[in-house]
Amino acid sequence: MKLNMNMQPQVNYIKAIAEIAASMPLARTVQLYEFALFLKSHPLPSEETFEEIAADEAIWDAQFAATDVAKLDALIASVEAEINEGKTFPMFDEL
Repeated sequence: MKLNMNMQPQVNYIKAIAEIAASMPLARTVQLYEFALFLKSHPLPSEETFEEIAADEAIWDAQFAATDVAKLDALIASVEAEINEGKTFPMFDEL
Protein backbone atom coordinates (compact mmCIF):
# COMPACT_ATOMS: atom_id res chain seq x y z
CA MET A 1 0.00 0.00 0.00
CA LYS A 2 1.58 3.26 -1.13
CA LEU A 3 0.39 6.44 0.55
CA ASN A 4 0.83 9.95 -0.78
CA MET A 5 1.82 12.08 2.22
CA ASN A 6 0.49 15.27 0.63
CA MET A 7 -2.92 13.87 -0.24
CA GLN A 8 -3.91 11.68 2.71
CA PRO A 9 -5.54 13.16 5.80
CA GLN A 10 -3.87 12.28 9.13
CA VAL A 11 -6.77 9.98 10.03
CA ASN A 12 -6.01 7.76 7.04
CA TYR A 13 -2.37 7.47 8.12
CA ILE A 14 -3.40 6.51 11.62
CA LYS A 15 -5.74 3.85 10.22
CA ALA A 16 -3.06 2.55 7.85
CA ILE A 17 -0.48 2.35 10.64
CA ALA A 18 -2.97 0.52 12.87
CA GLU A 19 -3.66 -1.98 10.08
CA ILE A 20 0.04 -2.56 9.53
CA ALA A 21 0.65 -2.99 13.26
CA ALA A 22 -2.25 -5.45 13.57
CA SER A 23 -0.77 -7.64 10.84
CA MET A 24 2.70 -7.88 12.41
CA PRO A 25 4.00 -10.19 15.15
CA LEU A 26 3.86 -8.64 18.62
CA ALA A 27 7.64 -8.12 18.82
CA ARG A 28 7.57 -6.08 15.59
CA THR A 29 4.54 -4.10 16.80
CA VAL A 30 6.48 -3.19 19.94
CA GLN A 31 9.36 -2.01 17.74
CA LEU A 32 6.94 0.08 15.67
CA TYR A 33 5.58 1.64 18.87
CA GLU A 34 9.07 2.39 20.19
CA PHE A 35 10.05 3.94 16.86
CA ALA A 36 6.93 6.11 16.91
CA LEU A 37 7.90 7.31 20.40
CA PHE A 38 11.41 8.07 19.11
CA LEU A 39 10.03 10.08 16.19
CA LYS A 40 7.70 11.98 18.52
CA SER A 41 10.55 13.02 20.81
CA HIS A 42 13.14 13.80 18.09
CA PRO A 43 11.86 16.44 15.66
CA LEU A 44 13.54 16.93 12.34
CA PRO A 45 15.79 20.00 12.09
CA SER A 46 13.26 21.57 9.72
CA GLU A 47 10.60 21.22 12.46
CA GLU A 48 12.66 23.06 15.10
CA THR A 49 12.71 26.80 15.48
CA PHE A 50 15.96 28.73 15.56
CA GLU A 51 15.33 29.47 19.23
CA GLU A 52 14.94 25.75 20.05
CA ILE A 53 18.14 24.90 18.20
CA ALA A 54 20.04 27.72 19.94
CA ALA A 55 18.75 26.60 23.37
CA ASP A 56 19.80 23.00 22.67
CA GLU A 57 23.25 24.15 21.54
CA ALA A 58 23.61 26.22 24.73
CA ILE A 59 22.84 23.13 26.84
CA TRP A 60 25.46 21.08 24.98
CA ASP A 61 28.02 23.88 25.30
CA ALA A 62 27.41 24.11 29.05
CA GLN A 63 27.74 20.35 29.46
CA PHE A 64 31.02 20.26 27.56
CA ALA A 65 32.35 23.26 29.48
CA ALA A 66 31.53 21.53 32.78
CA THR A 67 33.48 18.41 31.82
CA ASP A 68 36.16 17.57 34.38
CA VAL A 69 39.14 16.89 32.11
CA ALA A 70 41.04 15.03 34.85
CA LYS A 71 38.12 12.61 35.36
CA LEU A 72 37.81 12.15 31.61
CA ASP A 73 41.54 11.44 31.31
CA ALA A 74 41.29 8.89 34.17
CA LEU A 75 38.37 7.19 32.45
CA ILE A 76 40.29 7.01 29.17
CA ALA A 77 43.31 5.56 30.96
CA SER A 78 41.21 2.89 32.68
CA VAL A 79 39.59 1.88 29.39
CA GLU A 80 42.95 1.70 27.64
CA ALA A 81 44.31 -0.44 30.51
CA GLU A 82 41.38 -2.87 30.18
CA ILE A 83 41.98 -3.10 26.43
CA ASN A 84 45.70 -3.68 26.90
CA GLU A 85 45.01 -6.36 29.55
CA GLY A 86 42.66 -8.21 27.19
CA LYS A 87 39.63 -7.63 29.42
CA THR A 88 37.46 -6.34 26.59
CA PHE A 89 35.69 -7.85 23.60
CA PRO A 90 35.54 -6.41 20.09
CA MET A 91 32.46 -4.35 19.40
CA PHE A 92 32.14 -5.75 15.88
CA ASP A 93 33.04 -9.04 14.27
CA GLU A 94 36.28 -8.90 12.35
CA LEU A 95 35.90 -9.29 8.60
